[in-house]
Amino acid sequence: MARPISASEAREVGVLVQQWVNSKGYRLPHRTLQEAAESIGTDSVKLHRYCINSLRMDFRAWRTSLRIEDAKKLLMEEPALPSSQIARMVGVKDRSNFFRQFTEITGSSPDKWRQDHAKK
Repeated sequence: MARPISASEAREVGVLVQQWVNSKGYRLPHRTLQEAAESIGTDSVKLHRYCINSLRMDFRAWRTSLRIEDAKKLLMEEPALPSSQIARMVGVKDRSNFFRQFTEITGSSPDKWRQDHAKK
């Protein structure tokens, strides 16, 4: 388990993380925690501790959940766009990884999810 993050560090990193989320920084295809931390404006140790202690999940799982939530919105807002294009838009370059991640989180494939949630 990661060493607990101090309250001041959590506030500092929390502000940076929220700015990153608001700017959709999670869409950037960073490969490592270090790259993401640099883009957020902190170091990887603080970001890791923030995710584990404040978000209760590791960075990759959290970033994946952000991407899938974003993809769900795009699936509804852009019904003509193929799921593979939406995957790229939210930062997942590999179509099969996107479909696997989406299915694990939502319980259905992106196309089935779109169909089930289409406005009738």
